[in-house]
Amino acid sequence: MKTAVSLHRKVAFSLGVCFLLFLCLSGGVARAQEESYQAQSEASYTFGQSMHFLLRVKNRVPITGATLFFNTPEMTSTYVVDFDVEVATEVELRHDLALTQLRLAPFTTVRYWWRVVTEDGAFTVEEKTLEYIDDRFQWQTLETVEEEGITVNWTAADSSLGQSALDVVAEARPRLEEIFTSDLTPVEIYIYPSMADLRTALRLTGRDWVGADAIPELNVVLATAVNPRTASIDLGQSIPHELSHLLLYRMSGANYEDVPLWFDEGLATLMESSANLGYEDVLEQAIAANSTIPLAELCQSWPAAEAQARLAYAQSASVVRFIRSEYGNRTLQEMAHVFADGADCESGVRRALGLSASELENAWLQREQPVSAVQRIWQEYALWILLMGGGFGMMGLLLLPIRRK
Repeated sequence: MKTAVSLHRKVAFSLGVCFLLFLCLSGGVARAQEESYQAQSEASYTFGQSMHFLLRVKNRVPITGATLFFNTPEMTSTYVVDFDVEVATEVELRHDLALTQLRLAPFTTVRYWWRVVTEDGAFTVEEKTLEYIDDRFQWQTLETVEEEGITVNWTAADSSLGQSALDVVAEARPRLEEIFTSDLTPVEIYIYPSMADLRTALRLTGRDWVGADAIPELNVVLATAVNPRTASIDLGQSIPHELSHLLLYRMSGANYEDVPLWFDEGLATLMESSANLGYEDVLEQAIAANSTIPLAELCQSWPAAEAQARLAYAQSASVVRFIRSEYGNRTLQEMAHVFADGADCESGVRRALGLSASELENAWLQREQPVSAVQRIWQEYALWILLMGGGFGMMGLLLLPIRRK
């Protein structure tokens, strides 16, 4: 019996020693793999012009090739560059990217990494990130005190502009929360000092004439405040408008590109702190001339010409305002969810309102038809006209017996 026990102990001891040796060896192999190369990877850029990637790598086994990878949140596919290298244990690789050919959104985050091929295998150099900031300006930053996740950046020396923008967000938040169920945070707001400066940045994303923009994939809003005296009014229009786009994107995810543009833009315009008075005149003239844009055309396309685009904004805002006045905010919220779930223009309207898109358009047009001067007077003074008419009628009845006598 003792012999059997002793044998078991020896076997157990031997297994334990083998296990410890395995751990040591495996750890040594891992360390050897980690220490088999030395790499320096970095990136830099000149805003709006070029981006530069650099890799210096030294390996104990000769290097035969390498590949650069990078992407950003708004890119649909990863950018890939293959390198043919002269076989060596130490190489230096550079890649210069023209940002006029591959547009990157301002304030995006670039993720980049390298894959290096050797004679006995391959390894991946540690991934790094680069913040692509519009560094033509010195940005000031202000965050909300109540909660993290809302940050305003601006270039003016006066700190009041940043606080005005945060006040605009606080004022618009209740309106936004009546429609959108997604959280407002995080969001970064950048306020450019001039329209020309903003447009330079916007051109990098394929937009030009618009006065503000949202890059929802990045949780970024771009706006401008040129005149300090009207800054609060200007930001009260642009910031809530772009926040609406951002929140609808968060609700919709991959379906955002299919959300009808008239609904997206109309809802965003409705969220603005004050109405754009110019839109009312543009729409009134179009309705009087019977030249409104068919709603079906504004489902997935937007006019390129500025005058038609202004009409499209005015018309979309009016249609969405009509839906709210007839059906309420709850129905607007339901429409947002229906479109976010992937419903197309026709089925989304029918599911939310019980109408076809053309029936909605006809009902809206009927209500927006211009009113004649006589109709307007009747609508505004009908009660007084009836009272005056009734008064004259009563006076006539009272005077009638006197005339008979």
